[in-house]
Amino acid sequence: MPAYVSPTETRPMPNLENLKKQAKLYLRWHRDRHYPVAARIRAVLLRFHDLTDHEVLAHSFKLSDAQELVARKTGFESWEALRKGVQTMTDTQDESLSKPTLLAAEPQLFVADIAASTESYSAKLGFAVAFTYGEPPFYAQVFRDGARLNLYRPRLVRHL
Repeated sequence: MPAYVSPTETRPMPNLENLKKQAKLYLRWHRDRHYPVAARIRAVLLRFHDLTDHEVLAHSFKLSDAQELVARKTGFESWEALRKGVQTMTDTQDESLSKPTLLAAEPQLFVADIAASTESYSAKLGFAVAFTYGEPPFYAQVFRDGARLNLYRPRLVRHL
């Protein structure tokens, strides 16, 4: 059986253990100065709203902040409200869920020109530009509905 095939039993999402792992992942991304996480933190947590990406990544960010980020992204006011809400979910299976559903994905696409790519996705496919990084730009994200595409232009490395 291929590794990507999931078992036939489905469980209601989200799972509290998965949400804890998400919070730890956001904390690690912040600690590693992963720029896309700065935009996500700024968009979800109001106290970071007026900061630049560099300021967000330089600002103190604790596990409780990451937990609040996960809670707000899933529609809860706080981590405690999320924990109570997830615990009250039942394990009854909805007949309409025959297989797991992907709600979001953020693939990374390698492109030759960030400006031309963002323009093309915007003009031809109706995407909006979430952010661009670098001068000249080497990383960007475009979005439409639930889809987000990360565009990356690798830097050329010349070997002597």
